[in-house]
Amino acid sequence: MMIGYTMVGVKDIGKSAAFYDKVLGTMGATRKMEYEKFILWNDAADHPSFSICIPYDGNEATVGNGSMIAFPVNTQEMVHKVYECAIKNGATSEGEPGMRDGGYYIGYFRDLDGNKLAAYHYPHNDHL
Repeated sequence: MMIGYTMVGVKDIGKSAAFYDKVLGTMGATRKMEYEKFILWNDAADHPSFSICIPYDGNEATVGNGSMIAFPVNTQEMVHKVYECAIKNGATSEGEPGMRDGGYYIGYFRDLDGNKLAAYHYPHNDHL
């Protein structure tokens, strides 16, 4: 396994946690670890995790230019569910779900702090 967990900085841990509870919950993930300035979600012990934090250096959370985290899901319908849940809960669209180069079905959005995320289905993996 190449990635253990990912993390994005947020400005308001409570608001962001509520957002991610809904969006990640759509994919079956739940909170597995929680501290005052850090929360981690996972859907299975042997899968990579996603987390948020208030930056430890005390500076304001900012987005990375060119950075994005993409969540794999099992169907195109699930791409829509995750995307729609994110938008309904305050995310902004960066590209509605649809087919993209390389055969990916993907929807892009930015969370409450502007972090770029995506939900995708790669149908070529269905028969592997």
